[in-house]
Amino acid sequence: MYKANYGNHLLSFSEGWKLIARYNRIDGSVEIADLDETPAEWTSYDPKSGASDKVLTMLCDSLYDRCLLQELA
Repeated sequence: MYKANYGNHLLSFSEGWKLIARYNRIDGSVEIADLDETPAEWTSYDPKSGASDKVLTMLCDSLYDRCLLQELA
C-alpha cells in the first residue's frame, strides 16, 4: 500500500495563532508552520525544546500529540 511522505495536515486556530502541522514519515518528525507567514515555512517541532513562548508551546505540543496519534491510527 502506498503512503505519502506526509500524514494528514492538522490545523489549530487558537489564541491568535493559525498553525498547521503534519507528520513527516521520511524522518519521523512533526513539522509545524504558521499560516500568517508568507510563505509558511515548515519547522520540525521538538516538544523537549518547546516554542518561543508558553502559549505557543502549549499549542504546538497539542498539535504534536495529535499528529502522532493520527499516525498510529
